[in-house]
Amino acid sequence: MKKLIITLISFLTSSHIIGAEYNGKNIDGELFSSTVYSYKTGNYYNVDIEFSGSDVTIHFYNGGYINVAIDEDIDDPSSISAYNYDKNEYWDIDVDLD
Repeated sequence: MKKLIITLISFLTSSHIIGAEYNGKNIDGELFSSTVYSYKTGNYYNVDIEFSGSDVTIHFYNGGYINVAIDEDIDDPSSISAYNYDKNEYWDIDVDLD
């Protein structure tokens, strides 16, 4: 019984450390050139983005950055919905992952 509990705990905790994936490939930690759209400002921005599980850091070319949350399974990299909890705003990410 003790082995079963340890195995179950290991499985549950390991499922949370799987990174962001596209087509079965882990894409965490890589920088990608991207275009993002801010629903708050109504503007598009050319940026670099870095995935880390369900978090994405958007690096603006002026030196600033923000963190947004996404779904870890990316179906369509040209339309990734993201949310910034700190600023209460929605973003759309368009990135070429192929």
